[in-house]
Amino acid sequence: MTQPLLEIKDLHLEFKTFDGVAKVLAGVNLTMQRGDVLALVGETGCGKSMTALAVPRLIPMPPGKISKGQVLFEGQDLLKKSPDEMQRFRAKHLGMIFQDPTTNLNPLFTIREQLVDAVLYQQYDAHKVPAKWRFSSSAKTIRKKAHERAIELMNLVGIQDGEKRLSDYPHQFSGGMRQRVLIAMALAGEPDLLIADEPTTALDVTIQAQILGLIRDLVQKLNLSVLLITHNLGVVAKTCEKVAVMYAGRVVEESSVKDLFKNPKHPYTQGLINAVPTQHTPRRGLEGIPGLIPNLTQAPEGCRFHPRCPRVMDICQQVPEARLLSAEHKVYCHLYEDAL
Repeated sequence: MTQPLLEIKDLHLEFKTFDGVAKVLAGVNLTMQRGDVLALVGETGCGKSMTALAVPRLIPMPPGKISKGQVLFEGQDLLKKSPDEMQRFRAKHLGMIFQDPTTNLNPLFTIREQLVDAVLYQQYDAHKVPAKWRFSSSAKTIRKKAHERAIELMNLVGIQDGEKRLSDYPHQFSGGMRQRVLIAMALAGEPDLLIADEPTTALDVTIQAQILGLIRDLVQKLNLSVLLITHNLGVVAKTCEKVAVMYAGRVVEESSVKDLFKNPKHPYTQGLINAVPTQHTPRRGLEGIPGLIPNLTQAPEGCRFHPRCPRVMDICQQVPEARLLSAEHKVYCHLYEDAL
């Protein structure tokens, strides 16, 4: 079997708060092969974004602290890299699309300044060029190439008149166009892995479909691997091939998208799917998940879902191990003790 592109092993992340230590991630395990389009799904506050931010090490520490675990990228443990090494690694191998384009583009600078700088930073290590060389002929040549690359990226993400629109400021773009600019910036370094943290949350339904279509097209054109963070199962069905379901800081089920929707196994996954309306759902026929997400400063022992689980057993006081139901379907639940 080929070496995974990304492998998260037993990752534990905690934050110091006024109420105590919040154990935000408590043993996350996740594997991605090159070419995978994997969705990480769950309710708000389940740890999806924290897992995604732990990969490029963008979590501020303190107050955050990774107390245990590994984040392996093609066998390299990213948690052992120095800040400078990690900075160079991010520039070359990881692209990040953030949730709200309004807050991630500087309103004081043109798109050209921001996108060209992203290309210079990610492809040419321009941040390390001594100041006295920045106006040399070679530096001007590099900047010209970066400008040409910026135009290519604008065209790649579907922004018409890309060269002309580089002169515009972020407020002159719609929300969907700003998100396309962020995707262009994430692709500036030709990354191996694109991490998209709820990239359609701030957009209306029509623009959401366009952005998701763009991501699908980029996966095919550029042979990208994508980790998509979302709470929307509809987005998962349209965009992804594999899915991992999270609850309260742990992955509870992994599967192909088709198998998950057809045959969900974990009670939490079943609850999520039952809560999604369809054209066949009768009025007032939706089922909710009883109870509330636990306070992670006082997280339940064992399976963290057991206080809300309709099929709870005494053994649920213990942390469940992974149970293989098939080659592509894994569940962390004591209901399947006799599985492979």
